[in-house]
Amino acid sequence: PGVAGTSSKEPVTEDTVFRIGSVTKTFSAVAVMQLWEQGLVDLDAPVARYLRAFPLVAAKPRHGPVTLRHLLTHTAGIGYWPRALDLLRPRLGSGVQAARPVGSLAEYYHRGLRVEVEPGTRWMYSNHGFATLGQVVQDVTGVPFDRYLREHVFDPLGMDHSDLTVSERLRGRLATGYVLRRHGLEPVPWRDVPTPGGGGICSTMGHLADYVAALLGGGRNGTGKVLRPETVASMFRPHFQPDPRISSMGLAFELSAEGSHRIVGKDAVVSGFLAQMLLAPDDDIGVVVLSNTGGLDARGPPTPLGWAIMLHLLGLPDSPSR
Repeated sequence: PGVAGTSSKEPVTEDTVFRIGSVTKTFSAVAVMQLWEQGLVDLDAPVARYLRAFPLVAAKPRHGPVTLRHLLTHTAGIGYWPRALDLLRPRLGSGVQAARPVGSLAEYYHRGLRVEVEPGTRWMYSNHGFATLGQVVQDVTGVPFDRYLREHVFDPLGMDHSDLTVSERLRGRLATGYVLRRHGLEPVPWRDVPTPGGGGICSTMGHLADYVAALLGGGRNGTGKVLRPETVASMFRPHFQPDPRISSMGLAFELSAEGSHRIVGKDAVVSGFLAQMLLAPDDDIGVVVLSNTGGLDARGPPTPLGWAIMLHLLGLPDSPSR
């Protein structure tokens, strides 16, 4: 399984804490759907009805309103780099050095978050859109998003060593992230994610197994319940598919198929860490692969290994093109 750090040589266990990057987005979606089940939000209402911390600013006046469904499917028209500064210095858009305070999203988007194209017309992957969803949860409930996840998602599922921030729940269990250079492995500096709802969670393999069990179990695992079965099923259905010949988008989950088998998944990239989570909901199979070596180019073992394991478990041949 490897080691948590090259200096300590401590072996990775199911309790070792990894950064899980964009797998966070599925947790943010679970939180939003909990509010939806309670009738506190409408997925097709304008986000402005619920968002108080900062405005969404349309690039053109004729653009229609952004909805929660748009944000959940990456179709809100919010780009990957919303500011010119992020293009010139992209690390600022992916993380800030731990010594510097991240601040609130209200401060980060103090000029508003720009909506570049007509909502609902184009798929544009956006960490900032899912950061907005986390802020919506906070604004609707009045509870900080990290605390909301602990109380309403992590703790009910028995994930007591998972968190949106590097809290006391995690200290002493964190793996060191690395990138591979010509001279060997190089540890990456810790950077706090300024868009926490898009990629801030740290978790363990054991806890992600509990999470996958809950998703496959219709929102319930052996410890507790976070969603109703029909809500989870709706998250696994297509909500944006511009052409039937290509993969579709569920609510935070990317949908595809291998033969007659539905595949629901999410991969993740954060400097020093890679992750792949795949589910075959009709076959009751889930696969999670975590790595503490990987750069922002996403090249590394989790994605090909995750798919190879899934295809093996489904009894399908590995695709040469993959």
